Amino acid sequence: MEESLDDNAQVVVDGDKPPWFQDPSCSKPFMLFKTVDIDSTNECYSAALFPWSEQSLETLWNGEKNNEELRDSWKQMISDWSGALAIGALGSLLVISLNTSRLGRSVSVPNQTRGPQTTAVMAVGWALSLEAPLEPLVVFSGGSILYILNAVKGKVIGHLRGHGGPITSIVVHPKYPYLICTTSRDFTTRIYDLTMSPRQHSDNPHWPPCKAPSLGGAPHGLQASEPEGMGIGRCVAVLCGGPSGGHDAAVLSAAFHLTHPLIATCGLDRAVKIWCLPTLSPDKLAREDKPLFSSTRIHQARIMSVSWLNLDTLVTHSAPALMRRNGRKDDVYYEDGTLTVFRWIGFDRFFPPDQEKIGKVLRGCSSDYQESSSFTLISMTSLHPLTRHVHVFQASTGDYIVALSLSDRVHLYNIAKFHPRTISPDPPEHDIVSDLATRLRLDEDGEEEEDQPIITKTFGKSSESHRWEVLVPGAQASVLGFGGRLLVTMGKRRIWIWRETTEVIPAPSY
Repeated sequence: MEESLDDNAQVVVDGDKPPWFQDPSCSKPFMLFKTVDIDSTNECYSAALFPWSEQSLETLWNGEKNNEELRDSWKQMISDWSGALAIGALGSLLVISLNTSRLGRSVSVPNQTRGPQTTAVMAVGWALSLEAPLEPLVVFSGGSILYILNAVKGKVIGHLRGHGGPITSIVVHPKYPYLICTTSRDFTTRIYDLTMSPRQHSDNPHWPPCKAPSLGGAPHGLQASEPEGMGIGRCVAVLCGGPSGGHDAAVLSAAFHLTHPLIATCGLDRAVKIWCLPTLSPDKLAREDKPLFSSTRIHQARIMSVSWLNLDTLVTHSAPALMRRNGRKDDVYYEDGTLTVFRWIGFDRFFPPDQEKIGKVLRGCSSDYQESSSFTLISMTSLHPLTRHVHVFQASTGDYIVALSLSDRVHLYNIAKFHPRTISPDPPEHDIVSDLATRLRLDEDGEEEEDQPIITKTFGKSSESHRWEVLVPGAQASVLGFGGRLLVTMGKRRIWIWRETTEVIPAPSY
């Protein structure tokens, strides 16, 4: 691994000016600061920046550890690890520092396949233990197994099995960083507690008339007969897949709610689901198969990511959708993916604003977990067809920034600047029947054919909002950090680090 510093990159920040994402006149928000070349035998698949700051101690664990005894040590830990980047590569996990010249650590992932094929780390995240909050942990996937790395000691301290398919994403709770959520291609979402130890015996229910524990598969939230794993961590809840209300295909992303016991998921079945977190107990594995909200009408293709913006508003993005023209199987085209901001109307129904206590059991009706209509679309923006990765980040000011990685550049948007979606007029601007009749004619064989309509305005989608652009060749993915002041873009074997710049023009001399 080699590091190179761009000597021509000078970071000059003007404290009197607004941040770049609030300044439409800022044409160059970032300047290249450093590049990191990864060993040619590796290939980057995922990455996560160290997410916490000195102020995070006030909100983590509901502020229970915000005391004088820990505050000084916490400040030193933040100084040591701020700017650390965990990279999931082919067959290994890399942890490097973007602020210092430390090369970091590399951990090999055990090969789970039969043959020469190496396991790739497709998901990675940062966590903290309740017992040792000053020793950051890196949780990462190796196929269907979840690994826990002590980043200080550079040692894997736990691995957990349970998923019946490859893990697709890892999410850490924003307030309780020992709660880990993993999504998988086995149709389920699993929640792990790092304060517990793995189960050594299965805890499956007894289904009459059988008197022994059931032996169902992982999509039903059941455990295998072998021990769960070793070290630290235990699966405490499973959001099941299947026709009862769960996902009908691979789950691709999830997001914890910041203040309420909710988690949103999305996946290959074009569905967005919002679940109530079940009561977590060390004695019994909780299972949930009916979400509080489920809809497949927000996107037309698989949904790649989901994020909470506030109490009841979410942002999701989808891949391009394969469409047919005139119902013909041999005449197909791709419609651009979309980035959608929508509001879940049913939030106040389950969490009334005049009630401080939350009910012990939250359960919706069949229309909630089958195909709900309790949402309203706020904004819907088309994505560039060459979009490779979408990252949503909350800046220090509370703004949410979207980074779209294309093949040769990164597009940056401020969600607060998004335009509302265009609503079709009612009544229509022109007579649709008369317009259709004028475009019908007979072909040479005497059959009716329709001229292609001239579309003057697309209803349902939003006009493109202001964007910032960073040119970077071969970008596969991008992540933001340091309150939006740092941008990290990844290629297959190279990482670019960009820092916020405000070009200060010197006063002219007379």
